[in-house]
Amino acid sequence: MSRCTALLAASSLAILALQTLGCGMSSSNSNRILQSMTISPAVADAQDFPDNQVQFTATGTFNEAPSPAQLTFMAPYTGSWGISSTSADVIATIDQTGLADCVSGAAGTVTVFALVNANSATGTGMTGVAVRGVASLTCP
Repeated sequence: MSRCTALLAASSLAILALQTLGCGMSSSNSNRILQSMTISPAVADAQDFPDNQVQFTATGTFNEAPSPAQLTFMAPYTGSWGISSTSADVIATIDQTGLADCVSGAAGTVTVFALVNANSATGTGMTGVAVRGVASLTCP
């Protein structure tokens, strides 16, 4: 009987710790649905930023509080930053923190995007469909 009591107490502490960290089903945001995403700045000219580097951020709008909330695409979150262009040349790159860097000597305008697969389990308990946000970056 004492082994069962000790196991039950340890299990209760583990569940309490997970809920405190936001991992439990009873956490206030376990069923949040990501509805849309905006990227800031929406339009950027790299010449206006130090070293032609622009820090983009993604903000998600959810069906329940806290909303809006900044999104982070580092583990354990599922999402990514990317750049698309109509040019065959690489004009800019972007890392997983949203820092875009214009390639030296390249010029043009690219589309910066953030994509979140909200169907996968994440630290914020998001559920829903893939959501994409876009912005524009002009490199000198």
